[in-house]
Amino acid sequence: MPIRAMTPELTGPYYEQGLWRPETLTDLLDAHVRRAPGALAVADQHERLTYAEFAERSAAFAGWLVSREIEPGSVVAIQTGNRVSLALAHLACNRADLVFVPLSTHWRRTEMESLLRRSGVSVLVLPPATEQTDFFATVNAMRGDLPRLRFVGGTDGLAADFDFDAVLKAGPAAQHGPAPARPRRADDPRFITITSGTTDTPKMSQWTDNNLSFLLRDYARAVGMGRGDVAAAIAPANTGATGYLFPVLAPLLCGAGAVLLEDWGPEAALDLLEAERATHAAAIPTQLVRMLQDPRIGARDFGAVRVITSAGAPLTPDTAQQTEETFGCAVTTVYGSTDGGVITVTRTTDPVGKRRTTVGRPIPGGEVVLRDPVGEPVPAGTAGEVTWRTPTKSFGYLNDDERTGAMFRGDGWFYSGDLGSLDEDGYLSITGRSKDLIIRGGQNISPLEIEQIVARHGAVSEVAVVGIPDPVFGERTCACVVLRPGVAGLGLDELAGYMRAEEIAPYKLPERLEIFAELPRTAGGKLSKVTLRSEVVERMAAR
Repeated sequence: MPIRAMTPELTGPYYEQGLWRPETLTDLLDAHVRRAPGALAVADQHERLTYAEFAERSAAFAGWLVSREIEPGSVVAIQTGNRVSLALAHLACNRADLVFVPLSTHWRRTEMESLLRRSGVSVLVLPPATEQTDFFATVNAMRGDLPRLRFVGGTDGLAADFDFDAVLKAGPAAQHGPAPARPRRADDPRFITITSGTTDTPKMSQWTDNNLSFLLRDYARAVGMGRGDVAAAIAPANTGATGYLFPVLAPLLCGAGAVLLEDWGPEAALDLLEAERATHAAAIPTQLVRMLQDPRIGARDFGAVRVITSAGAPLTPDTAQQTEETFGCAVTTVYGSTDGGVITVTRTTDPVGKRRTTVGRPIPGGEVVLRDPVGEPVPAGTAGEVTWRTPTKSFGYLNDDERTGAMFRGDGWFYSGDLGSLDEDGYLSITGRSKDLIIRGGQNISPLEIEQIVARHGAVSEVAVVGIPDPVFGERTCACVVLRPGVAGLGLDELAGYMRAEEIAPYKLPERLEIFAELPRTAGGKLSKVTLRSEVVERMAAR
């Protein structure tokens, strides 16, 4: 069946229902600039910007991009941590009708090469080198294979083609060429979120202003966020919704303020919540667990905190309850995926039991169908694979028709790979995953990608990678290896060192290594990861 990810006949009803509107993100931002120019817009540990300052700096970068004749629809990427510059670059691209791609500082050559080539990036902004990696040297080594890359900018003093920080601070008077704002539609895909997925290297999901503005309007209503509130962004802001859309972009679109935590740590996150008098926060469950374990948490003042949102991985009822009791707030959950968008949320008005044990009910305009393995709807009261259509679903993968067709089926239905059930009130509970995916602390890890690298090690005859349970991160990565004949052994440190030399993101490194004489297989000869995972868990319990 031909792919119809998001076509006019499917999106038209969203306008008719009032879910989508013609305003762009910069239209919404500019309204708050006019209303309260001196209010806090966004801050990090280096600078604090009012709405007027934020608008001026993002307009300056937009003007610079237009003056360099960067064509509408071209890709601009920035690799940075949780810094104000991420939001500034995004809104500048929105104003200049360009596609914005945020890049994680965890990524190395393996991920960067794939993303930069497939995106056809025109402008790239990089941070200075760290002890772990030299981002600029990595890009320079592959620049000959990036024919559309025209400019590489640097932040925090990095010498490159242009000084990104200087451009931001130059102000509108320094703009050369046409006015920065370009006519554009709110339905044009102009924002990219990136996920590692389940099969190989990261994929780039395309989002429009309407996907984002509708989602964040509904999210703000769900958590009661508005003018005068302050949201804390403690999850990584450069990879997805949990660290950027909910605690940074949502406040900017509803007139609140956002404060980003650059260097994650449980104590630092608690300091930020307390010092900023944050009313809202968004985090992955692993972060909540680590924060709750802080020995000094009981002595702190969290009187301003009203709502903490969990997303990115399953949240246990016990952790939800402990979070609410410790912070004196409501815990809400957002459920969806980087590819398929958000389909359900729990709201502050939902019963406590529903908030703690389900992922909520479908958002306005959202449709959920549970299906059996052949794609047919299951009978009422039966568990099945969670599939959905939603006003927030992406428009497919950038420059990747093959994987888009595999993910989005029929009339815009997204197949999540999650197994779930619906209760009599329409609340969705997630009961498992059909996809072979490891979620470590909210970060997706593709077993196949790791297996392909480990298999190249000279000591390895066969490898399978599985997720093993962990009380803090939810899952950790375990490499299960059969050694080549005559090889005496292989240690985890040796394997990790080999993989680091392959320049892969550190969070993907296996944290456990198990040696097998042979890997378990089904009667048909296929590898059985279910059996393998059980055997690893048994080994862990016996040691």
